[in-house]
Amino acid sequence: MSQTRIVQVRAGILKKNDELAHALRARFEAAGVFVVNLVSSPGTGKTQFLERTLGDLVAAGVRTAALVGDLETDHDAQRLARAEPQPGRSTRTDAAISRPR
Repeated sequence: MSQTRIVQVRAGILKKNDELAHALRARFEAAGVFVVNLVSSPGTGKTQFLERTLGDLVAAGVRTAALVGDLETDHDAQRLARAEPQPGRSTRTDAAISRPR
């Protein structure tokens, strides 16, 4: 019986996250903001890929921002901040913090 309760709790948490994500996607779309979400195992090169991509976009004159969701450290946020030299543009976040108000 306790296994069923765990599944129900997880489903409730995921549902809330899905609702927040849907609201954020709608908000970004309405503002004309192109958003990419990268999710993968640690050590697969996400930050390195973003460093290169952000650097190229900034060099081309594109305004960029990065939201970093690392719960353990701010190392990735620091690396991305160096890749996109626009003060205050890289930050750590999660869906609950960035939800539309």
